[in-house]
Amino acid sequence: MDAAEGEARTTSVEALTSGAMAPVWERVRSWVPPGTRIFDCHSHIGNDVDGHEMSAEGLIEQMRAAGVSRNIVFPLNDPNARDDYSGPNDVIWRAFEEHPDLFVPFFRLNPHLDYDAEFERCVGRGFRGLKLHPVSQRFELDDERVVRLLGMAAEAGIPVLIHTGFGMGRIVEPLLPTLEAHPELRLILGHSAMVEVLTASRAFADNPNVLFDTSVVRAKDLYVLLCSVDPDRVCYGSDIPYGDFPSTLHATLASCRAAGLSEEEVSGILSGNIRRWFG
Repeated sequence: MDAAEGEARTTSVEALTSGAMAPVWERVRSWVPPGTRIFDCHSHIGNDVDGHEMSAEGLIEQMRAAGVSRNIVFPLNDPNARDDYSGPNDVIWRAFEEHPDLFVPFFRLNPHLDYDAEFERCVGRGFRGLKLHPVSQRFELDDERVVRLLGMAAEAGIPVLIHTGFGMGRIVEPLLPTLEAHPELRLILGHSAMVEVLTASRAFADNPNVLFDTSVVRAKDLYVLLCSVDPDRVCYGSDIPYGDFPSTLHATLASCRAAGLSEEEVSGILSGNIRRWFG
């Protein structure tokens, strides 16, 4: 690590909890139920074509500063990804091997390209889930290649986190047939299907295998979600490096308070609900 990288990391960690963020962070910490070990279900490691980046070490420093105990991690939209995403997936696996108590590794695939070999390699290696991004990789959720891949995940017993946030147009309607065909399929709706949040909360209300993650969702949309589904179906996410712990925790916790959730329900959203799947 060179001096510039070290300085950038220090600045990032300090910005997390001090200066203008200090009052917000103090309030956020007071809202976290005692004994809750925060589990972030949505974060990235690597590089993105848009210039964002996050190292395992940088993420760990932010986790420690914020009191976050565990993170699901997966690749960004890496500009150097091979056709099968094996390079960025290897970055995630190395981070997991070095920090198995901190990271839960998800691999990423592009459904437009041959994915069978990389799927089998990652599942065999021990990855705990799959990340798909319909906007970055430009696919629809009812594309036959995507439906086949979701079926493979269901058969392998691994959950799939799908980007359902900014840039999405169709979420609920194309997913329903796949969930009917594979009732054992576990899905995490990244960003809580924010463009169809009310429709999604109604459509998936009775499916315990569909979770909604809170990453960079507006507080008013989180409030609608929390008033529409059982709180045990919602899990906290930061979307680092696009989000940060103070602002995403603030939005999540403020929405929980507005919705009148109990401390037990809030602790579930911050930790317990996703730990049911990953311990």
